[in-house]
Amino acid sequence: MPKKTDYSRKTKWKNEPYQGERGVGGNFVHAGDNLLDKHLFVHRLAPGGFDWGPDASDEKASQLAIALLAPLKGVDYAVEHYHLFAENFVRRELTDDTWEIKRQDYRSDEYVEAIDGRDYPENTAPGPEDVPDLEDADLESITYAAEIALAEKYAEVLWQSGNRRENLRRLKAIWSGEEDPASDAVASGTLYRIQGLDIPSNARSTVVKQFDSMGELAAWVCYGRNHSQLAGISDASAKKIRNARPGFVQYFGGTEHIPEHDSREMSLSEMSNTRGDTAQQTFTSTLSEADE
Repeated sequence: MPKKTDYSRKTKWKNEPYQGERGVGGNFVHAGDNLLDKHLFVHRLAPGGFDWGPDASDEKASQLAIALLAPLKGVDYAVEHYHLFAENFVRRELTDDTWEIKRQDYRSDEYVEAIDGRDYPENTAPGPEDVPDLEDADLESITYAAEIALAEKYAEVLWQSGNRRENLRRLKAIWSGEEDPASDAVASGTLYRIQGLDIPSNARSTVVKQFDSMGELAAWVCYGRNHSQLAGISDASAKKIRNARPGFVQYFGGTEHIPEHDSREMSLSEMSNTRGDTAQQTFTSTLSEADE
């Protein structure tokens, strides 16, 4: 699943040291000269703010855990591990009213490991079954936790290269007819990013020269026969091309968006005879689901 997000641009929350202080007006945490953002846009647990120490609530300790982990290792890491870090570090290490730490003080993997006998907060990040269908999702306002769940929900048809939320927007646009990947030009840079398409540079150059559009190429890859008959494509490269079929399904947002090919019926029959190939099985399964 792609993990590149816009979050890495928000560098001001990586400033050190981190300083926490309890005051009359509430609890405040600074990242360098800036107030540390609550990171509700990552996962919304405690809009009221942070807390720490043994008496901190699950929600407020977890919100601080997310705000500390996200600048350290990214939003995916924070969403996955915040509940462990909230207990192991926020409640057990930050026990004073005021404190100052640097990232190396909590970088240890021990702080995100479950230890027997400790009472950890529940990880309430949504799973694929908890988020709405992509067509109904507001991609401008969802949290990163919801974005992760959506990407997992549509992993088989989601383009895996680049920014995850942009890929979700792209998939939504393909489904609505606003974008048509079939008209995209065939370029080496695009082929490099097709998951599973690990072919030599000479074979890649052959493909670029032979096909005018990604639609023509995908139809040949997914439904064509005897790929090695194309001059410049060896038997080994032909096998790798067949193995990359699931990657083309992701690029097109589903098999139904890949143009037809004259040899479709025969190639699908051939595919069913190679069930030992994991990539082939994934493609066949995806195609069958689309036809139901």
